[in-house]
Amino acid sequence: MAKTTFVLPLMLLVASGPVALCAETDFAAIDAHARSAPPSVSRSIDSVAAYLTAPAQDDRERARALFTWIAVNVNYDSSLLGKPPDPEVVLEKRRAVCAGYAALFKALAEAAGLEAQIIHGYAKGTGPEAAIESDGLLTHDWNAVRIDGEWTLLDCTWGAGRLDEQYRFRKRFTEHYFLTSPEMLVYDHFPLDDKWQLLRAPISKGEFLARAWVQPAFFEHDLRLVSHGRSKIEADDSLAIVIGAPEDTLVLASMSQNGWGLEEGHTFAQRGPDGFVIRAAFPAPGNYVLRIFARRRNARTQEYESAVDYIVRAKRSTDRIFPKMYVSFQERGCYLTSPISGILKADAPVEFRVRIPGAEDVVVGVNGLARHLGRAGDGAFAGKVVVERGQAAVFGRFPGSKRYEGLLLYEVR
Repeated sequence: MAKTTFVLPLMLLVASGPVALCAETDFAAIDAHARSAPPSVSRSIDSVAAYLTAPAQDDRERARALFTWIAVNVNYDSSLLGKPPDPEVVLEKRRAVCAGYAALFKALAEAAGLEAQIIHGYAKGTGPEAAIESDGLLTHDWNAVRIDGEWTLLDCTWGAGRLDEQYRFRKRFTEHYFLTSPEMLVYDHFPLDDKWQLLRAPISKGEFLARAWVQPAFFEHDLRLVSHGRSKIEADDSLAIVIGAPEDTLVLASMSQNGWGLEEGHTFAQRGPDGFVIRAAFPAPGNYVLRIFARRRNARTQEYESAVDYIVRAKRSTDRIFPKMYVSFQERGCYLTSPISGILKADAPVEFRVRIPGAEDVVVGVNGLARHLGRAGDGAFAGKVVVERGQAAVFGRFPGSKRYEGLLLYEVR
């Protein structure tokens, strides 16, 4: 049976896979031109380069046309690993591994009058699961191209897609890897020659390995590593991580162990004063991968993108779980103070305290009965509620609606 990967809670109504990054950029016209190139122009390196760069206004657009065409038209084929890359063959067969992608870009760039280099090195290629027992690095090739007299970096292979945890290539155009800033690219690309880091102070391979595993969405959503900047974390039976995020960004988390996604309730994310606080509780000692997702609050879909991964070694276990969270909890900017445990004791008073900005009324629903919480200032609602066996849920009603929105769900035992 194939292993499953990270599964987000079903109640969140979000997808576990990534979504496309920027849909509209300054390269919209040149991208459209590259994507619509007819097969007749691909007779030779020179003919492809001439067609793709014909409408380009500058070197940046020339490089972009080549990057987009390669990422869209060349497919990854692992059977070619170890074979010498021939750009003419890659152009003809439209199949390659990273060496072939990089060789084709260099050949097209030079035909278009650009100066380009192939960079050899390592990449964090298949996710942190591979790094639990080893360093998780893959040998990899990418490119540098000179734009307006300055060297810049790009990766056509990762612009075309990525290998997943089962080493299957997932096709997905990712513009993050076009002219990526050196400070960003060095999180997942490490050249053999330090000069191609293009950093004033190059980092060591040890520092590269130690850094958190960030994905393009981390930079796309302007996230910041506030509390933990290293990829590997030692924890007891629980953990709290703080991730900085803009006000219009929402953050969630999920965990896996040995490649299997854990059920919901083992992570809980909410915005605090210093950023999103992501809590994790470990049901057994051992190694876990904690994956953090992000999306814009007003995005057209409710899909979250994978943004950053941590490898966590838990020393002890806990039977603690967190309450299940509905979409509205984060979208409304709520913050739960208590109870933070997702399991409540039956027939005992429970102190509820939760900040729900803009709410007109907040109730705790227990077996079909609603218990109202009182206002406690600063958008907070609080009160003691005796809960009975079954489930208890927190609901809020907001201006302009007579309906109550689900926010949190607890198990009562």
